[in-house]
Order: sequence, then C-alpha cells, then structure tokens
Amino acid sequence: MNDNDETVKTKSRVPKKRLTASAVLLFLGGGGLICARTVNGFADLYGFEIYPYIQKIFAGISGLFPFSLGEIMIIAGVLLVLFSVVYFIVGMVKRKGRRLIFLASSGASVLFVLSAILFMFTYGCGINYSRKPFSEIAELKTGKYTKEQLLEVLEYTVSKMNSFSLDIVLDEDGHTVLPGDLSDRARAAMTKLSEKYPSLDSYYPPLKPVMMSELMCYGHITGVFSFFSMESNYNQNDVPENRGFVFCHELSHMTGFMREDEANFISCLACAVSGDAYLGYSGCYNELIYLLNAYYPEVPSAEYSRILSMLPENVLKQMRMENEFWDKYKTDFGEAAEVMNDVYLKINHQSDGTKSYGRVVDLLIADYYANISVR
Repeated sequence: MNDNDETVKTKSRVPKKRLTASAVLLFLGGGGLICARTVNGFADLYGFEIYPYIQKIFAGISGLFPFSLGEIMIIAGVLLVLFSVVYFIVGMVKRKGRRLIFLASSGASVLFVLSAILFMFTYGCGINYSRKPFSEIAELKTGKYTKEQLLEVLEYTVSKMNSFSLDIVLDEDGHTVLPGDLSDRARAAMTKLSEKYPSLDSYYPPLKPVMMSELMCYGHITGVFSFFSMESNYNQNDVPENRGFVFCHELSHMTGFMREDEANFISCLACAVSGDAYLGYSGCYNELIYLLNAYYPEVPSAEYSRILSMLPENVLKQMRMENEFWDKYKTDFGEAAEVMNDVYLKINHQSDGTKSYGRVVDLLIADYYANISVR
C-alpha cells in the first residue's frame, strides 16, 4: 500500500461523529466563555437564573454517593490516560500499514474528551467567574486601605479571637476538637447567611472527604469544588482549626461564587452568623491569619510581636502547629501545584493568581467600616 492509498482510506474512515460532537462542544463551551466575558448581562443571567437549577440537579445526583464521585472520576481519568498512552504506542507499532487511520481516530478521541471537559468547565463554573461579584451584592466598596485601618480591624479581630477561644474545647495536643456533625453545621450556617443574601440561597449537599488527602497536602490544598460532579470536597488531614472555614469556603463555590477572595469572605460571614462556637472560632482564626499576613510586612517586628502578645497562648500554639504541619509538605510537587493553581486563577479573571486568597483582607476591612464600626 502506498501513501496515496493510505491517505484515501484515511479520509473514508475519518470518525465524523466524534469530530462533529467535538465541534459542537467546543462551540458551546468556548462560546459560553466568550459571551460571559464580552456580552453584558450574559454571565449574570446564567449564573443567577440558570446555574442554580443545574447545580441542584447534578449535586443531587452526586449526593446519592457516600464517597467523592469527583475523586473517583479523576482517578479513573488518570488511569484512562495511562491506558490510552500505552494503547496508542502499541497501536502505532502494530498498525504499520494503517497508522494514519489509527492516528486520526486517536486524535478525534482526544479532541472529544478535551472539548467535553471544556464544556463541563464552562457551565459548571467558568461562566460564574464573570458574573457580578459578591462585593457588589453586599454593597462593599473596596480600595486601598491605610496601615491604621488595617491595625484597627486586626485589633478588633484579636478581641473576637480572645472571646471565641473561651468557648472551644481543646484536645491533649492543643488542637480544637471537631464536632461530629460539622458538615451539617456548615450547611446550616450557609443557609442562615442566605437569609441576608438571597444570592446564597442554594442546595447545599453534604461535604465529602477526599481519600487521597495526603496527596492534597503535598499540593497545599485544603478543599476543592468539583465542577464536573458538583461536590464540595475537603482534605481530611488538614488541621482542625481550619476545617469549618474550609467547609463554608467550598460551599460558597457551590453557589457559583468562584473567586477565591469572595469565597473566603463569604465563609467568614457564614462562620460569624452561625451562632456556633466552633465555626465562629474557625472563621475568626482564618480572618486573623490573613490579617496578620497583611500586617507583618508593613510594620517593625516589635509592633508585630505586640499584636501577637495580645493573643491567647492556645491560639499562638495552634498557629505554630499549623506552620509545622505544612512545612512537612514543602516539596517540588507542592510548588508545581501552586504554580498550576496560580495560572488557573489568572486565566479566570483573578489577575493576582494565588494571591487572590489574601484579598479577603480588602473585603474584611470594607465590611468592618461599612457594617461594624458604625454600630
């Protein structure tokens, strides 16, 4: 068989159905992202009017499984990729006279899978990156804040931390004791917050632990929202002080608020209004960490030490233990994972990448001066 014969035969056996399906998915997926960023009102229409119904349907389906369906899908996907690579290599070796046919079929399959992922990403979370931010819904005006403003909010948070620390139970190591029904408490907190902000009125399924939490630790990941299965998953190895805050953060993504700073802020609000001692402590603990990280580079070490001296010893000990915990997972893999997350966030309207998590400080300060200091 000469090359011309193989080319003709290849054309006659092009996987048209897969290519057609891929073209449709690429058009809908790519078109949805483009419209979200260029057509005024499109992202809000989808995000606030259509997405909630999609979320409820698929979250209801995945909620039927007691384990993380998203994690199983990822593991299956990785195994499929490995199998496909081996299959492709073997196929190219064995099909000496039909390599173009096999290559065309394999390429069409890869294109279909990638276009399907794009489609799921677009309508599972991608469009929501472009909708009205929560700061506008909460009528908060963020901007540059002064060091004095940061200090005022920080001292206020320290006083809250002192109060919350009186009501929590510690284990023998000094960690906060986790309530057994934390998932229910976090869902109840988000539902309570939705009474003030109707855009948070959503179906909140139970949160699910990830079996491969140790791997998440190496990536410095405490939780993840699986857009393809509509699940909120958490790292079950994370320190107890963070768990409640992480739960509410991931549930915030479930409502379609995808920006990390806003998910952090919504989580802080939910923990604060919950009326739950543990959630209140967990939310305030994370507020404190973000505010301290923002204050540290702005002041001399003596001033920073003064703030730390105002905190209870158990809080300082938990901060030290958390640093020691994450230091164990400082590896090249973790750095690579952070770079990938940084790129992902920048692609999705968060120009400062992973630093966007810390922008919750802007929202905390804006909320303080709009709703707290005026009381």
